Amino acid sequence: MRPRLAICLWVGLCILQCAAESSQGGELSPGHERSAKNEAKEYETLYLLFAFVLVGAAVIHLTTLPQLHSVPVTVVFFVLGIAFALVAEAGHFEFLEGIMNSYEYWAKIDPHLVLFVFLPPLLFSDAMAVDTHVARRAAGQCLLLAVIGVVIGSFATAAVFYYILPYGWSFAMSLMIGSILSATDPVAVVSLLKDLGAS
Repeated sequence: MRPRLAICLWVGLCILQCAAESSQGGELSPGHERSAKNEAKEYETLYLLFAFVLVGAAVIHLTTLPQLHSVPVTVVFFVLGIAFALVAEAGHFEFLEGIMNSYEYWAKIDPHLVLFVFLPPLLFSDAMAVDTHVARRAAGQCLLLAVIGVVIGSFATAAVFYYILPYGWSFAMSLMIGSILSATDPVAVVSLLKDLGAS
């Protein structure tokens, strides 16, 4: 077994053991129950973070294998995230109270915090590594796709929501959802370009 895979498995077992132990706490007096519950939830928030780092490292490690090299990592993360959310919302992690508490805390996180903390460093690191000669040559095409392409995509998606799907939304509501879905995700685009060897 490779050392990295063994370390990932060991960390995963530690996370599950800690989560199981936190859900088997003893009886506390009413005065200490609230403070102990808050303290437990403070460190339980880290369970899901460590689990996601572990899963991410495992997925990236598996995609280095020749058989799985063509699998896009962003798509795998997207599918795994949806699967985890569906399983957690269905209540299949109820026996792991620590994992469920961690999931609930991460589900309630302010989206602006994620936007302002994680996105700028990712975009900055990719902007520093960009080839300016190629960027100047492709600037017209990029602007065409980023402006006109997004506008066309927004209206096309809005037309599908308004005329085809049976939700009964107004065109303004359909256009809002179309504009949300048509906007490009810069981190995913850069990741795909790196996977394809274009960046």
